[in-house]
Amino acid sequence: MPNNSNFKLVLILSLIAIATLFLVQNTQVVSINFLLWSYSISVSLAIVSMLIVGILVGWFSKSYIVHKKKKLSKDEEVEIPS
Repeated sequence: MPNNSNFKLVLILSLIAIATLFLVQNTQVVSINFLLWSYSISVSLAIVSMLIVGILVGWFSKSYIVHKKKKLSKDEEVEIPS
């Protein structure tokens, strides 16, 4: 069985290498229009930016849902007399 920390290190370095290749190979500039704004940005940066935005939206949504569930469970505990 391989050492777990060595496996994680190799996996992380492999993902960094793949991401670097992706960024280097996709340098074409595209124009992105959103409502009244227009941006010129490389394809790879546009994709990475959308990935980061998606991760942040998911993280904040999950945090909000967990917060609401905790608040609801606390409210239920208070309302139920023993």
